[in-house]
Amino acid sequence: MKQTALLAISCLLAATGFTQDSSITVSKNKYIQMDVGLGYLHTNMSSINASLKGAGFKPMKEDYGTLSVSFGYFVNRLLFRTDFSLVLPNHVDQRIGRNTEFKGYTIGAAIGYALVQKPKFRLYPYAGITAFNTKLQFNDISNVYDMNELLNTPRYNSSLQFSNATLDLGVQLEKIFTLTNNKWDCPQFNRYMTMGVRLGYNISPGVNKARINGHQPQDAPEYNYEGPYIKLIIGTGTKIRQMKWQ
Repeated sequence: MKQTALLAISCLLAATGFTQDSSITVSKNKYIQMDVGLGYLHTNMSSINASLKGAGFKPMKEDYGTLSVSFGYFVNRLLFRTDFSLVLPNHVDQRIGRNTEFKGYTIGAAIGYALVQKPKFRLYPYAGITAFNTKLQFNDISNVYDMNELLNTPRYNSSLQFSNATLDLGVQLEKIFTLTNNKWDCPQFNRYMTMGVRLGYNISPGVNKARINGHQPQDAPEYNYEGPYIKLIIGTGTKIRQMKWQ
């Protein structure tokens, strides 16, 4: 118990520059937070599906699952966040020995502001830029009977690439659960967990046509990473109290 008390006192002295006959006021709270999210994305595939239909292929779905990880940094109510998300693959069986697959990933950065900031609850809107890299892939899945056929029979694999950036607007609502500090933890640091939901919409700035091997075919379909999404979020973080002596 004595060692724990001494450690707590030394943390306070090191962080605040202790002076005799002073009183403490909290001047700034900082939060470092990591979230993991499982989500649903609805995206417009109309141009891609029109192109597939013209070639006698079945359309791709417009609903996708996402898996994401994000890192946030709050200074009082102001948020800075980075995010990485996977657009989980979606397969459609086409002609015999062929299928199509759509997948990709995004990298984003956003700023937000906590309109509601309470010990057990937080609500904040955010705005950011999301760069996306997605791919429509045509896979040859026909059977191979021997090595001779594998090496000497052409395989019809190809892909169309779509990359650009979108404007990301949304709001996040989260419940905060305070965790008990270990006896060796500095009392200025408070750990917590969060559970919540993130609702948003991606807005495309313009037309984005497909490329193959860096070149754009004349009749290339368009795709813009645009549409609504929702994510269920679970996270962990640390609240850092920056103390000021007066």
